[in-house]
Amino acid sequence: MFMAICIGLLVGRGFALQTEAPAQAADSDTRQKATRSTPVDFVRDIQPILRDNCYECHAGTTEEGSLNLGIKARALRGGDSGAAIVAGKSNESLLIQFVSGGNEDRLMPPEGNKPLSEEQVSLLRAWIDQGARWPDDADVLDPKMDRAKKHWAFRRLARITAPSRSSDDNWSKGPIDRFVLRQLDSAGLHPSQPADARTLVRRLYFDVIGLPPTPKQTAEFIRAHAEDPDAAVQNLVDRLLASPRYGERWGRHWLDVARYADSDGQEADMDRPHAYVYRDFVIQAFNDDMPYDQFVRWQIAGDEFEPDNDAAVSATGFLTAGPSFKLPETFLESERLMNRYNELDDVISTLGSGLLGITVACARCHDHKYDAFSAKEYYQLLGVFHSGDRVTAKLPSGKEGFFFQDFDDKRRTTWLFRRSDFYDREIEVDIGFPAILSSGADASDFWQKAREACQEIGDAKSTLQRRALAEWITDTQRGGGALLARVLVNRVWQHHFGEGIVRTTSDFGVRGDDPSHPMLLEYLTNEFVEGGWRIKSLHRMILTSAVWRQASTRGTADERGPDIDPANRLLWRMTPQRLEAEILRDTMLAVSETLNLESGGPGFKPYIAPEANLARNIKGEGYPQDAKDDASTRRRSVYMFHKRLIPYPMFQAFDRPDLMTSCARRQNTTVAPQAMVILNDRFVRTVARDFATLLTQRRKGNSASEDVDLAAIVEDAFETSFARLPTDAETETSVHFIEAQTEARTARGEQDPQIEALTDYCQSLFGLNEFIYVD
Repeated sequence: MFMAICIGLLVGRGFALQTEAPAQAADSDTRQKATRSTPVDFVRDIQPILRDNCYECHAGTTEEGSLNLGIKARALRGGDSGAAIVAGKSNESLLIQFVSGGNEDRLMPPEGNKPLSEEQVSLLRAWIDQGARWPDDADVLDPKMDRAKKHWAFRRLARITAPSRSSDDNWSKGPIDRFVLRQLDSAGLHPSQPADARTLVRRLYFDVIGLPPTPKQTAEFIRAHAEDPDAAVQNLVDRLLASPRYGERWGRHWLDVARYADSDGQEADMDRPHAYVYRDFVIQAFNDDMPYDQFVRWQIAGDEFEPDNDAAVSATGFLTAGPSFKLPETFLESERLMNRYNELDDVISTLGSGLLGITVACARCHDHKYDAFSAKEYYQLLGVFHSGDRVTAKLPSGKEGFFFQDFDDKRRTTWLFRRSDFYDREIEVDIGFPAILSSGADASDFWQKAREACQEIGDAKSTLQRRALAEWITDTQRGGGALLARVLVNRVWQHHFGEGIVRTTSDFGVRGDDPSHPMLLEYLTNEFVEGGWRIKSLHRMILTSAVWRQASTRGTADERGPDIDPANRLLWRMTPQRLEAEILRDTMLAVSETLNLESGGPGFKPYIAPEANLARNIKGEGYPQDAKDDASTRRRSVYMFHKRLIPYPMFQAFDRPDLMTSCARRQNTTVAPQAMVILNDRFVRTVARDFATLLTQRRKGNSASEDVDLAAIVEDAFETSFARLPTDAETETSVHFIEAQTEARTARGEQDPQIEALTDYCQSLFGLNEFIYVD
């Protein structure tokens, strides 16, 4: 905290004040004399100091020590322990005594925050000594709202014109590149050389569909790239975006945001046998290129838009995907109420951070510390979902589903629970949406229009509050649509480049990071919205740009880059990215040609070692102790049954989130258990053997000969795994390793020692950085 401790806490708690030492007082007098002759303007000189250092804790609804420095009358009245500002007498003003540094133990702002400069203190002194003149119209009633109006993320979309192409620009492919190039030029940097065809084809396949290219696909792209690089990239992008594998890849990104899993979590961790219908909706929506605004509206209120559509009703699984457990009536009322409001808090928190990139959970107990989001607005949002709950019921087609449904068409009474005390039921709240994103129409207007739009439905089975919220959150002019679009564009950029234009992908508030390329983000967001909220169009713009096609290696990049921009925020090269846990598993299956591409339906439960398959108090159907390793469990990992309390060990080692809360950006650690998984996991060993067998069969063909060309096998393994041929040194080393392992296993009397040696080799390939990372 800044000035909170300064005046509100220290003074408010009655700490004895210590007057300045004579020498310090003399210095102070000198500074005062130097500034008294120049009139100090409150709005120009003083209010910025208070805004930057004091308002956080002493203005608006935050008045620590009962001190408010945003309103004239309140500021001059002072706080609990006296006057912070004594007009004409700076030496008697508590404000000056704490910010001047007279006592190091009470220097304010406190340690960890930048202290006021000597010039700022002198201005405050002079202003007070000159009579502390404060214009009546200069009060700041809500500094957080005042700041929000100026914050880039909360503004309406502004039309941005892309930089024009300069005469010497031979690099740019489109507007994205010209935005990036402008900032590179300003920093004195040059973009890297384009990546070669082999690097590009592997990057494209993993980025768009999450699977490696086959040697045949690699060769086809190399030939096309040699004839026309731009056309080759464009054609492959279009082909991959049209693949059903695209939705499986990018749907997984969204399922992280939605905190999707196939069990309840908490102590019992009961299975959710029908949760998969939401997962299938997400994947199909991405494959169909459903407009993102419709995608969002359906996830909030699909049943209130198209109640007879399975997909629309299933989409509300976004609201039910979090951990939950309905306590039986035998539990105390207080425990059941706490559980209920914790689940509603999960919905609101995910809605805030997942869709709008603003943190709202803290407003459950008090107004947001930094952003203009109040506790009242939190409970107004809670009221939207208070009239419904998650249900397992029939979808319109008669198929079982797991989705959100209102109890009936009656809005349940909602209160503002001060300090989250759910027995505090004095302040009733109506439907309402965050003021920082609203303009013109209020929540009641959206609600009325939702009811008018649904009049033809007749017997309404819901309150239609969620439909009103869905319309508001996608409205770029009157609601949260501008921020909703910015957050999505930034997330797509993050998955393509490893880092968002805004690094804090789930916090676009005043405490989040500023965009590295603000004009580019605004330009892309406008293009996205005006293009019909189509995510595939956004992919095409990014994937065909020169900046995305840059090489990542040092030898191809500006040698000054690491010194000028070590974090690569200006995008002077491409940053290598590690495969996510699911894609790593899928890749092992793909190169061994044992990947089952069956899509949709209930999730499969893979084998998990008994020692890892332990969890207390799990009720209902336990995890199978004898799960098979066959085609049914070798499907893409997005279809794996995710039981919250029994994580798949390989995924746990490679940083898959626990999905207890929304996750927009996974951690990326490098720890010893990852190597242990590659070396010891039963699945990895089995798939490595399948890969070794495949390589052997390719070389032996129909021949009965026992001899195989190890050099040819090594070349095949490299081309399949890395989309390139090995160097002579790599071939020699690999052949030597296989021969040595074969000899050792033969000496131990093992059956089929050469296959086991080749399995050792394939398993070692799975552990190489080149297999796990994409350049």
